[in-house]
Amino acid sequence: EPMTGPLGGTRVVDLSSGMAGPMATMLLADHGADVVKVEPPGGDPARSLTGARVWHRGKRSIELDVDHDDDRASLLGLIDRADVVVESFRPGVMDRLGIGYAQLSARNPRLVYCSISAFGQSGPYRDRPSHDLGVEAVSGVLSVSQGRDGQPAIPAVAAADMVASLQ
Repeated sequence: EPMTGPLGGTRVVDLSSGMAGPMATMLLADHGADVVKVEPPGGDPARSLTGARVWHRGKRSIELDVDHDDDRASLLGLIDRADVVVESFRPGVMDRLGIGYAQLSARNPRLVYCSISAFGQSGPYRDRPSHDLGVEAVSGVLSVSQGRDGQPAIPAVAAADMVASLQ
């Protein structure tokens, strides 16, 4: 049962994966939103990552294969009753599946649609898949991340994903 809080009564459908989206919807659940995490068959691969279980706290989950008509119909039923959808597919994927912003907002005009992608929805890098480390590399953040030996090091904190979850 969702927690009470300022977002009590708000329904969120979470189609995101990785860290930024699940962390953002975790924060919504922490503030009382009813979050349904839609996972692919077999579950969200991030569940196997150390610490990732915390990103799923306070959410209900369901496994759906959005490539199949019956599962996509179930997803649309959830979204028809939702206030918010959060997704983290590459730009154009949701449209190709028939569940992009134009299609969903036509069905549910009050829907808030949040799309998270590494390099935005437009521009020269929009189609490049990436996650935290790639974004930190392109932004130059990795150039200042050094180990004790002075050599480049992978940051201990996924700062780009964490900041993206707060947007």
